[in-house]
Amino acid sequence: MTAFPNVDGFGAAARGAETGTAQSCFVVDDAYWGYVVRCTAAESIWVQIAQGAAWFAGIGFAIAAVGLWAVPMTQFAAEILPMKLGATFVLSGIAVYLLWYASRGTHSELEVDTSLGEVREIVRNQAGRPTLLGRHGFDAIGGVLIDRSTLRKGRACLVLRYGNTAQFMPVAWGFEAELKALRDRMGHDMMIRPAHPLRQSLPQVPATA
Repeated sequence: MTAFPNVDGFGAAARGAETGTAQSCFVVDDAYWGYVVRCTAAESIWVQIAQGAAWFAGIGFAIAAVGLWAVPMTQFAAEILPMKLGATFVLSGIAVYLLWYASRGTHSELEVDTSLGEVREIVRNQAGRPTLLGRHGFDAIGGVLIDRSTLRKGRACLVLRYGNTAQFMPVAWGFEAELKALRDRMGHDMMIRPAHPLRQSLPQVPATA
């Protein structure tokens, strides 16, 4: 695995990134099993408008699905029952999808689990419930890189590379000094291979001639 050493250069930039300074677009929260890299950038106004519109539309479709069964004198008419069931299924499906989109999160989080030796990409909805998008062992990560080709307002992107491929997973946006500290920390952690718990529990069999 390719990683980046130089773990002694955390300094003020690393402390600022981990405490979430005013100019940071990410924050690092420590946990007993590792740490979580979270995006702190504000939601795009267009995303907020789209989610708000989806919420009202979803409520409207849900009311329409219920209203199909509130029409008087036709609840149990055999000739229209299949049509009502089909329309209810379609309207309910649209309502569920729109309400899900309106409540889902838009910023993914990266959990670096140093105890299990893996990284997990998750996204949280408005209620804080996480959804797992993917998980990768440290041995599947080919490097921790700063991508300067996608600069936004002076901020670059820290990415993880899958093996030796050209596929990348974005980790955080920020100024280069902040990203270097996080890059060095992640690169150092991913060079350490935690002992597998099953290997520790297996009995040692003496070698025989």
